[in-house]
Amino acid sequence: MQRVIPIFTVVLIAGICLAEDDAANLRMKLNNGESVRYDWSIQSTSQSKGRELGKAFTLSNDKKVGMTVSLRGLARAKNDTIPIAMRINDWTLHEKNSITGTSPDGKPDPESTTEVILDKKRVKAIENGTVRIDSDNDVGLDKVEALREYVKGIENTELRVTLDPAGRQSEMSGDSPLVEQLKTTTQGIFPILAGKEMKPGESWEDTLKIPKLGVFRLAKPAVVRSKMTFVKWVEKDGRKLASIDMVSAWEKADLRGENDNGLLVEISKVEGLSAGTCLFDPNDGQFTEGTINVTMNYRIDGEKDGQATGLDVTGKTLFTFTRK
Repeated sequence: MQRVIPIFTVVLIAGICLAEDDAANLRMKLNNGESVRYDWSIQSTSQSKGRELGKAFTLSNDKKVGMTVSLRGLARAKNDTIPIAMRINDWTLHEKNSITGTSPDGKPDPESTTEVILDKKRVKAIENGTVRIDSDNDVGLDKVEALREYVKGIENTELRVTLDPAGRQSEMSGDSPLVEQLKTTTQGIFPILAGKEMKPGESWEDTLKIPKLGVFRLAKPAVVRSKMTFVKWVEKDGRKLASIDMVSAWEKADLRGENDNGLLVEISKVEGLSAGTCLFDPNDGQFTEGTINVTMNYRIDGEKDGQATGLDVTGKTLFTFTRK
């Protein structure tokens, strides 16, 4: 009996310690002067089917963008926000487009294809099987330098953004050509955290308003609702990481938009869904990796040159990031 009491006490203490250790502080951190880098990849495919000026057509797009995203903490104000400077390096683009269609009399038109490979070392563009630009073989040199300047504009600019402890970001500022694109991402730099301690199995929700869909600025922002769940602890590379699942859905609504050319459109049948899993290190307050799949379907109706035009769009995008 004398030996049972100490054993029981040890088991009880171990259970209490385990319970206390079960929670994770899901708050973003990045101290002044601290830096972190991520390998980032975006792969997307889309297909758009419609009619324009009496002709039926199908536009297919296959795009892959890669980059290194560097974040550096700046001097913090008295509030709880985290000011960050962001740079993009090693930016690469590989994009393929094809258009097939039929004329008003029903005869098929020849397929039109383009392919672009672009980074700071190489510029290449192929149109319908003919090389139009190739920096390696001195083809189209008058356009090579302009495209290289575009890449420099992406890589030589420091962007500024402020995050709260949950990772919600302010509007991004800077002169990079990517700013406008990054402003309209559906989640910001990272998925939203709880901003507080959570236990496995607990969830939290967030709502985001999207001002733009594709090339169209929306008259009224679309609403995206997300639910995140701290699923479990995982061990990786000697670290204890919180595994977080995320699911998001666009609120069903008919939207109106306008592009840079002043074309007004109605956007209906919007179905946007995303799901993914990310790993977060509570000890240093930073994400270590993540994978997010997004699917989008919608219908665009407008008028061009006095004739009605319609387009059904379907697309898939895979986002991945890994801390270096």
